[in-house]
Amino acid sequence: MVIDYNRWPVHPGAGSAFFLHVTNGRPTAGCVATDRAVVIAILRWLDPRQHPVISLGVR
Repeated sequence: MVIDYNRWPVHPGAGSAFFLHVTNGRPTAGCVATDRAVVIAILRWLDPRQHPVISLGVR
């Protein structure tokens, strides 16, 4: 799944992408990673016609 980040307009130095993907058990470089079953469940649940949004924040 592509996360719409820094696509238009592009801001140099702000990075080019981050992804939702299956974890390998180690920290990521800024992506969203979780267990395979969770990624599959999210992809099945998402409806592109609803224009889904992934919102990231800190606690």
